[in-house]
Amino acid sequence: MGTLKLVGDWAPCERKVAPLSFDTKLIMNLEAPVLPNGPAKFERSEKAGPSLFNLEFPSNDHAGIAILSNNHLMDFGLRGLEEATKIIKGAGWLYAGAGLSKSASQAPLIMDWSGTRVGVLARCETQFGIATEARAGVAGFDASIYDQIRLLKCEVDILIISVHAAAEMVPWPSPRRQETWRSLVDAGADVVHGHHAHVPQGWEEYNGGLIFYGLGNFCVDPDKWGWHPQGLWSLAPELTKTTRGIAMRPKTTVIDDLGDRIRIREADEAENTMHLTYLHQCNLPLGDSVLLEGLWQEASIKMYTEYFAKWLGFKSPSFFGSNLYIIRRRLERLKNLLLTGQGELDSCGPQRSRYLLWYHLFACDSHNDAIGTALGVLSGELEDMRTNQTAFMIDQLVFKR
Repeated sequence: MGTLKLVGDWAPCERKVAPLSFDTKLIMNLEAPVLPNGPAKFERSEKAGPSLFNLEFPSNDHAGIAILSNNHLMDFGLRGLEEATKIIKGAGWLYAGAGLSKSASQAPLIMDWSGTRVGVLARCETQFGIATEARAGVAGFDASIYDQIRLLKCEVDILIISVHAAAEMVPWPSPRRQETWRSLVDAGADVVHGHHAHVPQGWEEYNGGLIFYGLGNFCVDPDKWGWHPQGLWSLAPELTKTTRGIAMRPKTTVIDDLGDRIRIREADEAENTMHLTYLHQCNLPLGDSVLLEGLWQEASIKMYTEYFAKWLGFKSPSFFGSNLYIIRRRLERLKNLLLTGQGELDSCGPQRSRYLLWYHLFACDSHNDAIGTALGVLSGELEDMRTNQTAFMIDQLVFKR
């Protein structure tokens, strides 16, 4: 029987990519729509952060599955989504995780894998572009997935849940995300395919299932990510069906800059050894809840002090007193607008951008988790689990350049 290869984010953006040479079907997160002629004729969506697009879709001998549930797929709105799905279908690939409505975006994909029925459900933690019943978009992660898992499990032999969520530069999941991903396996998932982190994260075997918390950058522009020691390679596990279930080989891939194009290839023996050494450090805390909590607290406080506090305007404790009147006035204006339809809320300009950024920080579970953890530890509400070991690991794997 053939193999399935799980890979992370496809986001070469404006770079050309050499044809892939993987002798297997890929399940890949398509991070942003494919717009072969560029974005000039497409309207950018209003959001916090950059709007991404790709000029190319993968060229591989084996058609695969494109996961669309991510925070950049809707960067160019409905027309961007339509262009992307047209190209995906034209390449002979299947896709999951986006649609013209919430129910369409959450629809499962069922495919045949050498006589084995494989089901795929794709979700994204709340960010920009989440579908509603009245608006096209990507499938958001919510409690409905558990009923879908139980129902789909009766129809397929293998069930894969693909989820876009992570603290993007941290090699470990938060304890809360570990609990949630494990609950997917408890509900019936065989594999959890995590992506969004720009660095490879760990994996674990749990209750008969496989959980990959984040695979890293599968295909990105080296000019943008060459600065990070873990930015130009990714975990790319190969899955094989056996009589006892699923066997996994933890292979890795590398991005080469060839000048006029980039190339994605299997890591050589020396590279793979180095990658697996790093991944071993990612895996160790997954079986130690105390260590994982300490690492997440370290990372959360680092992220909070370096950028979250600034983005939120929490420059000093005096912020709350000096800006209390402004906050109260804005809340009153918002309440008046919602209750009476009268009043004016800034809809463009700097204030609009600020609201979009704050929405992004509070609505996204990973950001919310980090901010809440940092404030909980700094205030003394949460027990401080940080140690010399967690400080060393964070400095070595996260903030050392």
